[in-house]
Parts: sequence; C-alpha cells; structure tokens
Amino acid sequence: MCLHCPIPPVYGGRFFVVPKDIVLEDIRRLVQAGATHITFGDPDFLNGPGHSLTIVRSMHAEFPELTFDFTAKVEHILEHRAFFPELGALGCLFMVSAVESLSDTVLANLEKGHTRANVYEALQIVRAAGIAFRPTWVAFTPWTTLDDYLDVLDFIEIEGLVDHVDPVQYTIRLLIPPGSMLLDRGASHPFLGPLDQAAFSYRWSPPDRRMDHLHQAVAAMVEEATRAEQDPAVTFCHVHTLASAAHGNRMPAVVFPGLSRQRKRPPRLTEPWFCCAEPTEGQFGLLQSRSGEGI
Repeated sequence: MCLHCPIPPVYGGRFFVVPKDIVLEDIRRLVQAGATHITFGDPDFLNGPGHSLTIVRSMHAEFPELTFDFTAKVEHILEHRAFFPELGALGCLFMVSAVESLSDTVLANLEKGHTRANVYEALQIVRAAGIAFRPTWVAFTPWTTLDDYLDVLDFIEIEGLVDHVDPVQYTIRLLIPPGSMLLDRGASHPFLGPLDQAAFSYRWSPPDRRMDHLHQAVAAMVEEATRAEQDPAVTFCHVHTLASAAHGNRMPAVVFPGLSRQRKRPPRLTEPWFCCAEPTEGQFGLLQSRSGEGI
C-alpha cells in the first residue's frame, strides 16, 4: 500500500497467486528459448513467501544452473529473513528493493512501512545470504532536503553500493498521477500545483527551490552520461559534485580515483529498473525499465 505507487489504487492491497504449474511452464519455455536467468518482477514475491519458495525450489531442482532475481519490500526482508540463505543457495543473484529514501520523514509521508534503521538491517540480511542488494530510490520528493539527498549518496559510497545503483536512480522525481493515494494525504497538499494533462501528473514544487535546480542538473548530466556509456562510478562522482555544490557547505566527494572499468561488478539487469518516475523527455526512450514500470 505504498502511497507513491500507482498500483495500490487499482488493486486496493489485494494480490493474486499465479498457480505454480503456470509459472514453471513459463520458465521452461523461457529456458528453451535460451534464458539462463529469470526475473520475478512482481513486488508481491514475499507477500506469499511459501508459494514463491515452492516455485524456486522446483525451478532449481529442474534447472540447477538457472539463476534468478526478485523484488521485495524492506519490511518483508525483515519479516522473512530466515528464507534468505536458502534463496541464495537456490541461485538468487540479486534482489531489488524500493528503499526510496533514508529520511524517516520522507518514509513516513510515503507510508513505506520501514525506517532508516530498517534499511541497514535489511542490507545485512541480504548480504549475509550472498545476494547483491540493489536499492531503488525516489530521490526527489516534496519533503526531501539537500541534506537528505547527500545522505543517500554518502550511504551508497560508504556501503560500497555505487555499482549496485543505476545512475537514473539519482534523478527519480516523485510522480503524483490522478488517483494517487498521496492526494488523500494532507502532507502533499502544500506543495501541489495543477494537473499536467500531457504528463498525466500533478506538478509539485519543493520548499527549497535548490532541489528543483539540482534535479534538472542531475537529470541532464545522467542522461548524457548514459548515452555515452559512462562508468557508473564516474557518474556517481559527478552527481555528488553537483549536490555538494548546491549545498554550498559540503566538499565534493572523491570516489574511487583510478577505479578500473574491468573491475568485477555485482549482477544487474541490462536495463535500469525504476518505478514511480517522472522521466525527462530523453529518459523516456533511453532509460526504459525492464517492463515499463513507472513510465
């Protein structure tokens, strides 16, 4: 029931179990077509953990070399921590989780169901299972401050997650479409503008206009860097420099000087995954997610 997600207004918190035999037959056909890795893109994967485990156990028994990834909420990682060692042993390479922010204020306004402290705990659970943790972010919201933005960048650097975050994640701006549950909460009302019919989203303005300027600068830089296939670590340095300059009281980060492009990077999707985004015109085509979520 995350407020910023466009799915809950449609399903109202309900989820539907796809029968095991149907999922396994789909996997068999994908393997026959040449697939060596399976993505369980549905964030309900750990809403029904018994069902999900039954499927991946059967998949592993039939295709021992097949690897997979899945998406899960932070609160579900904590709730079902006992399953993660087995998921790693069954071939899970990485896991996507919509962390969104490290600010408890932002997380509360989005009703994410987790706190800043929970994020650190979830990261340790996933790492201990030998699974790469790939967080996603809603980097710009009406409540996000410059300190919050820099806090996320510091977290990514200190925790060694630079190669785990697709650069487009540093540009994601909260999308508030018609029907969004955010419209029913007073926290967003002071910042809301009119509906942009073409964008199918309500415009909003942050109290600190530096955040709008930073979003524009970061989005343009990341788009250009992505077109040029720039090393994500180099892009991260540039993002940190832009954010530090906007802050004025922070020294730009010096990250990974001389880092080799041939370094071993964690597993990832070949197309960036992101949701609830407000992409720029160029990002619409350039940075399409794996199945179009959020666009």
